[in-house]
Amino acid sequence: MNGAEKIKERILTDARKLHDKIVEEAKVQAQSIIAEAEKEAFLKTALMAEKAKEEAILIKQRYQAADSMEERKNILKVRQECINEAFDLALKNLSNMPDDKYKLFIEGIILNTVKNEAGNIVFNERDKMRLGDSFISLINGKLKAKGLDATLSMAKDTLDATGGFILRYGDMEINCTLEILLNMQRPNLEPEVAKILFNK
Repeated sequence: MNGAEKIKERILTDARKLHDKIVEEAKVQAQSIIAEAEKEAFLKTALMAEKAKEEAILIKQRYQAADSMEERKNILKVRQECINEAFDLALKNLSNMPDDKYKLFIEGIILNTVKNEAGNIVFNERDKMRLGDSFISLINGKLKAKGLDATLSMAKDTLDATGGFILRYGDMEINCTLEILLNMQRPNLEPEVAKILFNK
């Protein structure tokens, strides 16, 4: 194993440990994410990595030891892998929130996205089961209470997505899957995630 591979292996080992720690701490952060979900749901994904600042200093020290061009290329590759892993973790944690918190999270996004007309909502199979028709009735009741004519019904088909939904109005679709929402925010969040992970 050459020097670059050893550095990469050390970095990956640290990143895996960091990953496990973030998973545990993300559970604690879930409640605060939900509290701001209606207005800042997408930005709050960055909080799942915030507690990793202190541990990330150790990873930074590994990078400072690498000074050759080939090693720098490997480090950049590993950094990108770590950032990708952080976003994959954020996506996983969003979809695996406890059912009651997930319902509030999805409800906030729907209420901020829905058009004032009848439409269909499409979930993946898992969300269709855990949210169900009672959730749609609850949403419709809240829309009516806001004085809107909008009504939603559950689509018969399902999504091939980690979570979230698609709002369908005739031929028009509004894609609010978790993958799309997170990818839309990634350009804004990635520099902060890198700063948290690598303290730069």
